[in-house]
Amino acid sequence: MPKIEANGLNIYYEIHGNGEPVLLIRGLGGRGRSFTHQVAGLSPYFTVITFDNRGVGETDQPQAPYTIADMADDTAALLAALGIDSAYVFGISMGGMIAQELVLRHPKSVRRLALGCTHAGRGKSVAPASWVMEIMQGLGGKSPEQLKQIYARIVFSEKTMATNPALIDEIISHRAQNNQSEASYRLQLEAIYKHDTYDRLHQIQTPTLVLTGKEDLLVPPENSRLLADAIPGARLIEFDDAGHIFFAEKADEVNRALSEFFSS
Repeated sequence: MPKIEANGLNIYYEIHGNGEPVLLIRGLGGRGRSFTHQVAGLSPYFTVITFDNRGVGETDQPQAPYTIADMADDTAALLAALGIDSAYVFGISMGGMIAQELVLRHPKSVRRLALGCTHAGRGKSVAPASWVMEIMQGLGGKSPEQLKQIYARIVFSEKTMATNPALIDEIISHRAQNNQSEASYRLQLEAIYKHDTYDRLHQIQTPTLVLTGKEDLLVPPENSRLLADAIPGARLIEFDDAGHIFFAEKADEVNRALSEFFSS
């Protein structure tokens, strides 16, 4: 299991494929290795780097409060430790928040920016329904059976729920094997609550693509529209029959859009 020291942490990472570097940043409670569909679709054309954020998986899990900006600094330090001056970046959910701070704090490290199912901060974001937030606040430490009952219904589209049980089982399995304590989950969640980039989005000069599922209950698609409007020159793609896990539900379409964007 490869680890590297960066920003005072031992960070677990994986590298797949050959070509220009693409860095994938996962969301709350997610491990980098759960980007299976993007690794499979992008690694024939790019060098794909995945990693575990602080607080999850095989990366260190410090038990003091931290911020999304701290996690962005972790990410920049990881790239530097790997000898990568800049990369194409795709961040989803909390990973999209990290990607926003990464491009704002370390703009030279990001060649092109793709933001998936994310928002610019609670103060300016469109919030999910209260029942959705109640579920997310209590996910830490749940068993696979519990996750399938409560998590799947807020992150998948109705079509996926009805027609693709194999994908649901795959995503739940990854989630259940994230090696994250309830305390570490809460620290990541608290970092999300403090996230706020809205008033700085106009500073982003890096070419940006914003992606979302039209049926996202956790981070409603209005948030992606807000990001696309606020970031100069950003382009927005919305996927039908897709929820918060749109990048797996619509993997072929998403990978094609990312490949075209990163190669343009």
